[in-house]
Amino acid sequence: MIKTITTYIAGVNFNNEDGSCRKDILSELIFDSDLLLENYMFENEKAVRLLTYQKRCVGNIPKDLAQEIYDFNAKGKVKAVVYKPQFYNNGNINHQIKIYIKTLLNSKR
Repeated sequence: MIKTITTYIAGVNFNNEDGSCRKDILSELIFDSDLLLENYMFENEKAVRLLTYQKRCVGNIPKDLAQEIYDFNAKGKVKAVVYKPQFYNNGNINHQIKIYIKTLLNSKR
């Protein structure tokens, strides 16, 4: 079975350490682009970066989900992360992702 988590990309308004603009990187992605997760520690708390396949950071998993996603990623349970932006008539973009997690059914045999 697959569990799906839909959330926004946190920190898209920040620049990366190399000076690159995360919004510019996101603008190069197409709908349904695959992203990678990278676990790290931030101020002694579990955190997860979202990266393109070229290892360019586009943001982070929101803090309220970071520990759960960090643990799934560490256990190899993340099947895919897919970019699902929502575009609005006023020009705004909601940078969302879907995270697909492999789960097991409890079965009695």
